Amino acid sequence: MLTDLSALAFTIPARDALGREHVEGKLVAAEEVLQFFWRFRERTFKRSGGDMKMIPIPYANVESVGVRTTLLWFNPRLLLKLSDPRPLQEVPGTEVGGATLLLCGRDAVREARALIKLVEFRQADAEAQARISRLSELEKERGL
Repeated sequence: MLTDLSALAFTIPARDALGREHVEGKLVAAEEVLQFFWRFRERTFKRSGGDMKMIPIPYANVESVGVRTTLLWFNPRLLLKLSDPRPLQEVPGTEVGGATLLLCGRDAVREARALIKLVEFRQADAEAQARISRLSELEKERGL
């Protein structure tokens, strides 16, 4: 089994003028689920004191993952869409069933493309495992 973990740092800008809901986090393509780590960014006069929260997203729930840029490499962002919107409902700055994540770092686009390939691989693997288990259930029912 592939044990490579691909991680991608991101931010979700605050929607209010005071920056209270500015989110920073990391997206990790683990073996079983896509892990969405997030927390509020520290502010100048107030520490949020919050630890990172982790939201597990099954690969079967990931509808699409894509990367977008402006003028080839400026303003890179990852577009994450989910079939079931419930996992991201508590994260500020996300839409229903999706999130636009602003990427950080020089190699953000390259890292995002590597993460997308790994997510697609893990989705295909999860789908194959579901089909194999369904076939074994059908064989048991038939008594084969």
